[in-house]
Amino acid sequence: MGRIKRAASLLLGVVLALLLPASFIKTTPTRWSFHLPLPDGVTGAESLAFDRRGQGPYAGVSDGRVLKWGGSALGWTTFAHGANYRKIPLCTASAVPSEQTESMCGRPLGLQFFAMTGDLYIADAYMGLMKVGPNGGEA
Repeated sequence: MGRIKRAASLLLGVVLALLLPASFIKTTPTRWSFHLPLPDGVTGAESLAFDRRGQGPYAGVSDGRVLKWGGSALGWTTFAHGANYRKIPLCTASAVPSEQTESMCGRPLGLQFFAMTGDLYIADAYMGLMKVGPNGGEA
C-alpha cells in the first residue's frame, strides 16, 4: 500500500509540474552582482557572519583580524583581533605578506555569533577558539 501512495504522489507531482506555466515558477538569479573587495595585503575570507542586528558581513582575513563591512561609506573596519596582533609589529606592518605571519598573528577560519549574548566566537587555525564581545576588540 505504501508503494502505491508514493507512486501516486510522484505521478501527481510530475503532472502538476508539466501543467503549470513556466511564468508561475519563480527562480532566483544565480549570478552575483555585488563584490566586496578586501583591503590590500590580506586574503580571505573563509567564513562570513552577520550579527543579530543584521550588520556585517564580518570576515576573517589572513593577517589575523576579523573585519566588519560598514557599507560603501565606511568600507572594512577592524572588528576583532587576537592578543598577538597589537604585540607583534609584523602583524600590523605590510612589509611581510600576511600569509607568512599567520602562525604568529592568527588566521580566523570560522565565525559564529551567539544570538543570546551577541558574542562572536572565532575558530582560529593557530590560536584555537576565541571569543570577543558584541562591540569587538581583542579576542
